[in-house]
Amino acid sequence: MDKNTVTGFLLIALIFLGYMWWSSNNAEHYNAERKKINDSIAIIEKEREILRLQTKDKDSIEQAIAKEVTFANLGKMAASLNGDENFYTVENEKLKITFSNRGARIWSIEFKDYQKYDDFKANNGTPLKMFYGDENAFSFILPLKAQNISTSDFYFEPEMQNQTLSVTADSVNIPFRLYADSASYIEFLYTVHKDSYKIGFNVNFVAMESHLNSRATAVNINWKLNLFQQEKGFVNENNYTTIAYKYPNEESIEDISASKESATETVKTKLEWVNFKQHFFSAIFVTGGSVNNKLSFVSYKENPSKLLKTCEADMQLEFNIQKNKNIPMELYFLPNHFSTLKSYGHSFEKIIPLGGSIFALINRAVVIPVFNLLNGHIASFGLIILILTILVKLLIFPLTWKSYLSSAKMKALKPEVDKIGAKYPDSKDALKKQQEVMALYKKTGVNMFGGCLPMLLQLPILIALFRFFPSSIELRHKSFLWADDLSAYDSIFDLPFSIPFYGAHISLFTLLMAASMIISSKINMSQQGGLNAQMKQMNIMMTYIMPVFMLAFFNSYSSGLTYYYFLSNIITIIQTTIIRKYFVNEDELRRKLSEKATRHQAKPKKLSFTERLMKKQRELERLNKQQEKNRRKKK
Repeated sequence: MDKNTVTGFLLIALIFLGYMWWSSNNAEHYNAERKKINDSIAIIEKEREILRLQTKDKDSIEQAIAKEVTFANLGKMAASLNGDENFYTVENEKLKITFSNRGARIWSIEFKDYQKYDDFKANNGTPLKMFYGDENAFSFILPLKAQNISTSDFYFEPEMQNQTLSVTADSVNIPFRLYADSASYIEFLYTVHKDSYKIGFNVNFVAMESHLNSRATAVNINWKLNLFQQEKGFVNENNYTTIAYKYPNEESIEDISASKESATETVKTKLEWVNFKQHFFSAIFVTGGSVNNKLSFVSYKENPSKLLKTCEADMQLEFNIQKNKNIPMELYFLPNHFSTLKSYGHSFEKIIPLGGSIFALINRAVVIPVFNLLNGHIASFGLIILILTILVKLLIFPLTWKSYLSSAKMKALKPEVDKIGAKYPDSKDALKKQQEVMALYKKTGVNMFGGCLPMLLQLPILIALFRFFPSSIELRHKSFLWADDLSAYDSIFDLPFSIPFYGAHISLFTLLMAASMIISSKINMSQQGGLNAQMKQMNIMMTYIMPVFMLAFFNSYSSGLTYYYFLSNIITIIQTTIIRKYFVNEDELRRKLSEKATRHQAKPKKLSFTERLMKKQRELERLNKQQEKNRRKKK
């Protein structure tokens, strides 16, 4: 091995040893730095854990202190903050009511004679539950000396031997008690009647003077209820779901517009009752005079849970423990059936939206009594609606006859009107043309608006029935032909998508109604004469545009209503055809009008009051001028 090779190996060895020494130092430095970082992280995590434990301990201590304070303030009552929730069921002939000892509240309401639409369609016999569980929240905020309490936080002691009970006597009492000491308690006393939708509800304060705040002037009530879909159409039912309320000593009621997405209304004055109302069922709380009422609801769009609205009422009742030993109230869970609601008083029947003033009067005085009479003797509601339609048509026939006769006279004069139009073809002579046409009508005794007035007089009946059918619970789940529920829309085909302003189904009764409207309008158009171009254009629009609009508007409405309108249009077509063919001869009518015009010309013209007054004025002026002339001659 030569000298150069040895030198090369030595240099390589030195470089290698130097690299090893350098790497060792860097690794030690890296490990030292890494250890410092890890130690820092560990210290931070330890501090975080200590802080978390300290915070947890602090919260636990605060909660424990608060709990001790609560127990000290409430005494024996504090023991009722803990317990097991138990249920107690009471049945009468109409309702199945389940009570919970937690808050001594009604846990569920079941209508024994009704089903929701889905269960009715499935034919499973399941009764309708208006609510159950936490869907109904009901509590009193009571002023104790030490602090206010909410009754919903406490487990009451039931004074019932059995957890299920059937009401066989006239009524039965269901008491729940919250003890403040061995001799003092708050009692929620429910009274369930044998054959009634009414539940009596008294809050009794037994020997509670030493526990309640003697300076308190009111107790607060919070009532919250989730209302779920019970009927066939979600949107239609939601449009009838709202909060209604009534002032004491007034016949009328108020409600919040159901079309809003959310609404809040504050009523400072007293209220007799508050109603969480669905399309066909109501939950009514008769407060006896609550004040400072905050009523609100939130409306939901179609959702899997089928929740329509969440309704809430915060109310105050005037109260003084020295004067008031109990608070008497009433609860009603009942169907929105006119006669049933009316039988309980309190103007409950006004809950049903039968229209205002004249429309409601027509429904209450005529339509409902006739409908109930027919319902008592006829099983088919399709037949009942047919007979009711015929009776309505007979009632308004004099108006229909007058309207048709006016149209026939206008048509008979059409040739004469056309002659006047040919006489004045220039638009500049439109005024002269109109004057001659009006003169022709006056000579023949024809009123060009004579057909409109009878139609206007029919409108109150049409609008009253428009209100009646969708609100009639009698039609609920009653089938006819292809319609399985006359209170809801009928559908011959469900679309896989929703059409704006129309819906996701095709209603055959609505299609028939629209088609019959077009036919009826075309017949009426052919009957009219002497119309100008503008009126003809309006008639064409009414003939075709209006049925299309009605087709979209009524597609999700009660099939009982669209069936009624279809029948009404068909009867109108039949009436018009019979009158035209057998009772009105146009040639004879034209001859009579011509004779009347001749007599009008031969008859001395009868001056109007204004014309007579002007004639006398002119005569007086003539006499004055003559006298002035005579005086001048004498001079």
